[in-house]
Amino acid sequence: MTTDHHFEHPTEQLTREITDEERAEFAANGVIRLEAVIPPAWIDYLRNAVDRMMTDVHSTSQNYTSAGQPRFFSQAFPRFIDSAFDNWARRGPTKHIARQMHPSAQSLRFFYDQVFAQEPGSGHGAPFHQDYAYLPIDGDQYFRIWVPLDTVTLDSGAIHYLKGSHLGPVFRPRSFSGNPDVAAVYRRSPFPELPDFDADYDRYHWFIGEAEPGDALLHHPKTVHGSRANHSSRPRRAVTTIFAGDQVVWDPRPGTSFDHIPGIGRFSVPPMTPGTPIGGDMFPVVWHETPVHN
Repeated sequence: MTTDHHFEHPTEQLTREITDEERAEFAANGVIRLEAVIPPAWIDYLRNAVDRMMTDVHSTSQNYTSAGQPRFFSQAFPRFIDSAFDNWARRGPTKHIARQMHPSAQSLRFFYDQVFAQEPGSGHGAPFHQDYAYLPIDGDQYFRIWVPLDTVTLDSGAIHYLKGSHLGPVFRPRSFSGNPDVAAVYRRSPFPELPDFDADYDRYHWFIGEAEPGDALLHHPKTVHGSRANHSSRPRRAVTTIFAGDQVVWDPRPGTSFDHIPGIGRFSVPPMTPGTPIGGDMFPVVWHETPVHN
């Protein structure tokens, strides 16, 4: 499924180790900015890959703004479209972030990746939501790693994370685009509707995800987060990845994004038994304490 561009990928790994203080902050708030952890060569490599993807637009990509307006572009599972993202998932440094944040994990599998890009002047951000409700997995050994490829500021669409919301409760997914078919899928979710965090924004404590290329923003799957429009003259491009530890299990509850996966990926999820660890070639092992074969 992957388009193989045969581009040489960087070999550099994390520029530094994750600290105990950073792990503690993540545990307390459900979000952390890791400063200066991604080597510049990988940032340049990903910028070129995202630019290719936004120029040669795949049929499964999404745009959350109106036609003719600056795009809020999204591509789920770019690893299956451009081999640069497969290299990033398998050979890049972010798996070592997951390994250090969850030292009890005996192995890590790639689970999910996504590109988000708000063009300058894009008038649409991401509504408040929690990743957990969209994903048919459960367990403590996973989170999203959000790697910015541009300077991210409040006016360029920085993500707003609700501190402490990872402690619960969980809310129903919502459609970013307003697509009625997708919205109907999400209405099958067993979770309640999300409160209007925009209306009561000042009542809560937020972490604003301003960041620089080379940083990584991590958030727990139950952390409420969303972004605003990009009012700046700069793009806001990011590549996100989720790795799952060996204790993460398959949980195909109703109303996840995998219920409409043919529209975002055009592939079939391998058969898995609910409550058992995820597996299969779609979710390859990217790290193990001792070498294993998929």
